[in-house]
Amino acid sequence: MNPFAFAVSFAAFCTAQEGPSLNGPPQLPPGIIYEDLHLVPAFAKAHGVAMGIAFGVIFPLGAILLRVIRSKYGLYAHIGCQLLAYVLMIAGLATGIRVGKILDRLHNNGHTILGTVIVVFLLIQPFIGLWHHHQFKKTQSAGIWTHAHIWIGRIFLLLGLINGGTGLKLADNTTGGIISYAVVAGVFGVAYVAIAALRQGKVILKEKETTPEMAQT
Repeated sequence: MNPFAFAVSFAAFCTAQEGPSLNGPPQLPPGIIYEDLHLVPAFAKAHGVAMGIAFGVIFPLGAILLRVIRSKYGLYAHIGCQLLAYVLMIAGLATGIRVGKILDRLHNNGHTILGTVIVVFLLIQPFIGLWHHHQFKKTQSAGIWTHAHIWIGRIFLLLGLINGGTGLKLADNTTGGIISYAVVAGVFGVAYVAIAALRQGKVILKEKETTPEMAQT
């Protein structure tokens, strides 16, 4: 898709989200940086690839490895995957901001607003994890920070997967691209949800017992 067509598609999608127009077809936002439109396809593709790999593969893989490798190496694998995913997420954020500025659609549509909220919470997540680890070493039991770390990760990972789908629609991606994302993200997402649900069920059954840290993280 050429840059101008991409901008038109983007504007039309965002205008449709904001409600029907009484003035005819959607108009291009007045703040578009026309001299930079040629950069949009490359930045948009980089944004989609980085975020797709981070949320569709690496984040859920890190969570899965923590639960299936029952040793300190599971924790190391978890940390390594999450660090890589954070690098990709920040790169995706930077390229997404660039596209939003060029098209004057940075924080006036659902995809970018939800994406920003997700990134903010996930940037806080490692600090909650470190504090949870510190507290667990002292008490040898799960506390409020443990559950905060677990549920922030679960909720915002799933929101990230959903937001990836809205991003594909926003970019007017090909059917093949949408299917590829759905298959890959679906496999990792379903595996993660299944393992998390199984683990949560065991925790509920043993909620009055002391549980090893690796099982609670």
